Formats: sequence, C-alpha cells, structure tokens
Amino acid sequence: MVKASEVSFNKKIFQIVCAVFFCLTTTGVIFGYAALKPVLVRHEVYRELCTEEEKRSGVWVCEKQDLRLNFMFTLSAVITNTIALPVGMLLDRAGPRAATLLGAFFFFCGNAVFGIGIENEHIDTYYVGFVLLALGGPLIFLSSFHLSNAFPRNSGLILSFISGSFDASSVPYLLYNEALPNVPIRTFFWSYTIIPILLVIQCITISPSSSYEREALKNRDADEEEGDLTSPGTAVGQDHSDRILGVMFGKTAWQQIRSSWWILITIFLCDEVNTTDPTGSEDDLLITRRINFFIQTVASQMLWYLQEHDDAIRLATTFTILLPLGGAIGITPVGVLLDRGGILAASIVVLFMGLFFGLFGIMRSYAGQLVAIGILVFLRPLMYTFVGDYCAKVFGFGTFGTVYGLANTLSGLFGLVLRPIDLLLKSKLHGDYTPPNLVLLGCGIVASSLLTWRVWVGTRPVRLQ
Repeated sequence: MVKASEVSFNKKIFQIVCAVFFCLTTTGVIFGYAALKPVLVRHEVYRELCTEEEKRSGVWVCEKQDLRLNFMFTLSAVITNTIALPVGMLLDRAGPRAATLLGAFFFFCGNAVFGIGIENEHIDTYYVGFVLLALGGPLIFLSSFHLSNAFPRNSGLILSFISGSFDASSVPYLLYNEALPNVPIRTFFWSYTIIPILLVIQCITISPSSSYEREALKNRDADEEEGDLTSPGTAVGQDHSDRILGVMFGKTAWQQIRSSWWILITIFLCDEVNTTDPTGSEDDLLITRRINFFIQTVASQMLWYLQEHDDAIRLATTFTILLPLGGAIGITPVGVLLDRGGILAASIVVLFMGLFFGLFGIMRSYAGQLVAIGILVFLRPLMYTFVGDYCAKVFGFGTFGTVYGLANTLSGLFGLVLRPIDLLLKSKLHGDYTPPNLVLLGCGIVASSLLTWRVWVGTRPVRLQ
C-alpha cells in the first residue's frame, strides 16, 4: 500500500478531483436509464415488437417494447451488483490501477457496441453494450474508495464526493435526452468512447499503483495528516469521533462476513437500493431494490397514481433532472453528517427518510409524489455513501473489496425480483403499484431498524465507558 504522507498534498487533491470526474462520467451511467429510455423510444428501438393495432393507436411505448426496454436495465443493474465480489477480490489482490484499467476497457467496449445498434434474433447489441457498461462501472467506482485514506480526517467527505459523483452520473444521458435530442444513438455513444481513453491516460500517469493505507494522526489540528503508520485495517486514527470505527478490524474476511455487522448491512442494501437507481451500488439489498424499482418505473408509477398523462410526464422529467442534482447538492451535508454525526446518526436519518419516501410515494396527489421524489434524490446519495463509509469504518480496507463486494453481489442477485414484479404489475395487478410499494416499504423499515439497532448496541458499551 501507498503511504498518504509520502504523496504531496496537491497530487492527492488532483487524484481525488480526477476520481470524482470519472465517477461522474462512467460509474453509474446505466442508472441514467430513466433519461435514456425516452431516447430509445424516440428512435423506435424494439418498436417492431408492437402490434399493428398499437402502432396505429399511436401509443408512446407498447407493452412488449416496454418490457424489453425495462429488462435491459434490470439485467444490467443486477450484473453491476453481482460482479462486485469478483471486482472486490481483484481490487484486494491486483490493486486499484489494474481494476480501473479493466473497467475502462469494458466501458470503452460498451459504448462502442451499444452504438452499433443491431437487434435481431441472433444478437442484440443494445443489451450487450449496456451490460458491458454495467461491468465497467463497478471496477472504476470501487477502485476510487481508497482515496478517502488520503485525508483520514475528511474520509467521509471524500467518500461523499465519490458517491455523489456516482449518483450524479446519470447526467450524460440526461443531457443527451434534453440537449441533444436529434443526435443519433450511434454518434453519441461512439463519441463517448473518449472518456475511457482519458481515464486510461490518467490512470497510467497520475493514479497510485496501490491503495492508500490509513494512518493514525498525531495531531488533530495539522493541515496535512501525518503520524505513525498503521497497517491497513488494524488500528484506529486517534482523531476520529465515530465510535464504530474499527469494531471488526483485525478479523479475517470470513469472520467479518459471518458477523451481524455484515449480515444486517447486506440485508439493508438488498431492500433499499434495488427498489428504485434503473447506477450501483445498492441500500443495501432492500434499499437498493426500492430505489432501482422506482427509477425503472417512475413514469408508469406517476401515471398510475396521478391518472394524468401531462402531470406524470412532468414529474418523471423532474425526477431525471433532480436525480443527478441531488447527488451533487448532497455531497457536503452527507460528508458532514458522516464525519461529524457518525454512522449511528446517519442510520437514523436513512431510516426516517426511507419511511417518508415510501409513505409519500403511494399518495395520489401531485404534491405528495413531488415530495417523494425530493426525498429520494437526497436519500440515494446518502445511502450509497453511508454503506461505503460503514464498510470502511467497520471492516477496514484490508478486506474492503471482498466484504463490500460480496454484499453488493448478493444485492444484485436479489435484484432479479424486479423482473417478476414487472410482469406481475402488467398482469394480475393491472398496473397497480401500491401493493409492491407497500411490501418494499415494510421490508425497508424492518431492515433499516435492525441495522440502526445493531449500530446503537454495538457502540453503546463504548459510550457508557
């Protein structure tokens, strides 16, 4: 590992700035699907799946076309989470530079293949290209987390910048949809290959060859962090106020994975993140589910609850704009919450924001749905940063790739539930989103409550001392 104290202040700042830029332009672009989908519909992708009657009636998107488009995102979101374990293991063994270069390769190929635009019974380059983009994102994203050790006192803020950039990485497709509506799909995606090329250049010339290791600080007020070095994942910097820091340091990855600390954060991730994101990484399993489900179906949900096409489209458009904006605006408050309030305070905030998002999200009023969208665009960056900061503080970077990667892999597999939910909605539920939303809300409350309780109990003895 690289000692942060041996790298100049300016170089570390430049590395972080570059990481933020490339996270913004690569890591979560697939989660900008809510903005990309109208582009694909406008260019009549999969329009041949529609019946002649549907074409004559002038529907914006027919049922089979909608299912095909939705599954493109569902499959890619599942893959981007599922590969987190092999990505994490590669990161732990080969280092961030090798992982980033591989991610840049996949991302380059994804844009190139997606732009070909072939869809027939033998091959669908839209699916292949989007999957390749999903493979590249996690490799680049997870390889950036270690930069939080460059300035340990501000690790939460740095992670917030990186996660906020991931959350805002739907911007490229938003700009494509809103500012470049007449640009052909091939032109846009082939032009976008310049981004991974720049990433390769930066990676070879500027980025560290291995991860930064955490250093304990001798002086809290020093402008630059210096002090006795500690081996990664074995000691706690004396300046950190978060009492959860280091509770599982020194344990093997297997011991950490068997602990309630890991089990509860994984359940949380599965529920919250996959429910909306059509980006990850992933409230953990339940939070991820809720976020990705909402992203994938935002226009359809707005139409169901409001029963007014113009209002539904207006809110869906507002969501695509606010999603990256919330990630950018939330960087500072999320960083301050994690660095000053700690994991316990953040888990409580996540719990109540998830609760209110679920309650407002099933209201049949324009104002209620607008409030739900407003909550979600800030909840998403908080959750992604919260999970990363939690894993870094609880488990350490010595096993971070494996522990964090396995949690996201399980989250990705759990995301397969979105496909049958989509089919159920279009059949027995007749488009009624309230039942699945209520189930996801209940699961999210339980998962968040258990995690908050675990953090409180786990740090309580320290506080009583």
